[in-house]
Amino acid sequence: MLMKWLPLYIIIISCCLIIDHAGHCSETYHIGNNRVLLYKIINWWYDCLPEESNALCGLTVKCRSRDDTQVVYNETEMILRLQIDGGFAGQFSIFKQCEPCLGPSHLKCTWLNKKYFGKGEAAIISNDFQAIRIFTIKNIDKYHGQIIQNLEKDIEFELEGSIGGLLNGRVALHRAGDFIKTCSTPSHGLGDSLPISLKIINSNTKEILATYSAIMEK
Repeated sequence: MLMKWLPLYIIIISCCLIIDHAGHCSETYHIGNNRVLLYKIINWWYDCLPEESNALCGLTVKCRSRDDTQVVYNETEMILRLQIDGGFAGQFSIFKQCEPCLGPSHLKCTWLNKKYFGKGEAAIISNDFQAIRIFTIKNIDKYHGQIIQNLEKDIEFELEGSIGGLLNGRVALHRAGDFIKTCSTPSHGLGDSLPISLKIINSNTKEILATYSAIMEK
């Protein structure tokens, strides 16, 4: 379906080679198994023919990021923060854009790897910013704080969801807001609920450090 509607030059492109001639690319986007330049797909979606506007609806989309994380640990307060320079997944609309409607309002941690975080407790990720910037973990002792600090260069983030429409120049992973391009009918049997998940990964060992899920609220 994707190859049928979208120009070939925006599919399976190495964004590192195009955007950064040095070959460094900290954030990549994928639709299905294809690596894409999402901003080009957004531009195409704005101008596509009406009969093509549902081509992306319901498809699985991911954002992966690494190399931009700063680990900040406050031993006195036992608080660990993973801070992403410039934010993460800024080309996605993750949270609902209308106050009274049903949609994802925040991301909640569903699992923390005790090997890395001990008895840590993750704070929710709110919709205060357009892009995800900070992950806060409380009750982290010095031993586990140092473990995460030593992993700083190996921390990877992966956000996954399904395309629900085009909203304010970003691909929405939900159907709650004033859309520029709407997915008029639920696709792929997903109904009105589009699950959104986020993983923090040790890119060196491929171990999952933490998982988060979007919480639906009115």
